[in-house]
Amino acid sequence: MGLIKKLIVGFFLLLFIGVAGIFGMQYYYLHAYSRVPIEVKTETVSGNVFYLSHVLEPGKYYIKASSEGTVEKITILDENGNVLTESKMDSMIYGSSRPFQVRIDYKAPLNVDSYNVSVGIYRLEKK
Repeated sequence: MGLIKKLIVGFFLLLFIGVAGIFGMQYYYLHAYSRVPIEVKTETVSGNVFYLSHVLEPGKYYIKASSEGTVEKITILDENGNVLTESKMDSMIYGSSRPFQVRIDYKAPLNVDSYNVSVGIYRLEKK
């Protein structure tokens, strides 16, 4: 039983260190880098919609989406439209050495004709 306890404690310790590392990296990028706006838009729309950015140059970017409805997901696509990664959150930091596009899917709130959606794509540059 001693070995099983050590394995379980070790697993949770590694899980905790991983989560702390992710939040630490996010804190570092948001505070040690300047955010240069690339695209910042707010629009009034109706129904389920998506936003597709132009092709972005290689680099590190902070992507923030908000909506009166729901931000379904943020998807990063390569130049050919293939999915590179997805996030179910409303913001993410993404870096690439190749050009890419950002797609954000929005879901409309119930019983509303129109609602506001916004997107902000910022290039992260060292301060």
